[in-house]
Amino acid sequence: MKKYILTAAAAGLLILSLSSISWSGSNIRPGDTVYAQWTVNGWYHGTVGDVCGAGSYMVYFDDGDTKCCNTGIIVKDVIPPKTGVLPGKAVLAEWTDGNYYPGKVSVINNDLYSIDFDDGDKRKVTLEQIRLRD
Repeated sequence: MKKYILTAAAAGLLILSLSSISWSGSNIRPGDTVYAQWTVNGWYHGTVGDVCGAGSYMVYFDDGDTKCCNTGIIVKDVIPPKTGVLPGKAVLAEWTDGNYYPGKVSVINNDLYSIDFDDGDKRKVTLEQIRLRD
């Protein structure tokens, strides 16, 4: 049997390396304001509660409903940095009804982002109308 000795310096580098890896949904924390998927194409505003399962959090929706959601269907309600929004990026984007729906950025032109929504609709939005999906 081989023995591996991990020095303090090596352990520090390992921890630093692991902390820079981004896992989907790993940035979600209790208390965050979010959009979460209630049904297919039905994303609603709420707040993250405590862990309710492996990789899942309870979401308290603004209308009073609650649901245990895995981190793959929770999106922080934060305007993204301009550098984080590129063609092909999966997003939630605001539709004309004020609700957010899933889609992908297709083209960026003069600070307008063309979104191809998952249901086939298309619309141009501003950065303030986009939320990033991991």
